[in-house]
Amino acid sequence: MGQDKLLRKDIIMKSTLYRKSISILKYLGLLVATILLFLGLNFWSNQLDDLHIQDVKIYNTFFAMENGKPTFYLYGKLKPTFASYSGGAFTQYNNSNGSVYGYNINKDNVNIDGQQTHSPFGSKEVVFRIKSDPKHGLTLINQNIYLTDQQHHKIKLYDAHTRTQPHSIDQKDTQKFIKQNKLH
Repeated sequence: MGQDKLLRKDIIMKSTLYRKSISILKYLGLLVATILLFLGLNFWSNQLDDLHIQDVKIYNTFFAMENGKPTFYLYGKLKPTFASYSGGAFTQYNNSNGSVYGYNINKDNVNIDGQQTHSPFGSKEVVFRIKSDPKHGLTLINQNIYLTDQQHHKIKLYDAHTRTQPHSIDQKDTQKFIKQNKLH
């Protein structure tokens, strides 16, 4: 009789330990799966995507002088909840396929290309800074400036013919900036 009590106690102890071990393993598996899911969603949401024009609200555009060169600034904010801008000031560099990333230039126009992520945790601020570079065909003052996307939507930020900025708070008439800085 005494041995049956010891045997029963041993069996109960082992089965309790087994159940606790299985329970702990289940919770650890659930924790690991949750972490992997979160990391996967975070990786997916931070993938770069084309900036969609309809998602951008432009607050201000203006010209400023930097090291004796006109520099164009754009400030805005993304409207959708699950979108955030992916970077700060864009500068020109060549992609591996030879195209210019950040903005495209031709004689009359500068098209600013932006990218965004879909992270709900990222900044919603949109900021572009482009410094004139006449040697590479970027005069800014003499070119129309557009914010564009891959669907060929455009927002005109600066009109070189009228020298106006429709989204500017303080420089709608750029003639004053041009005269103050003796530009032509």
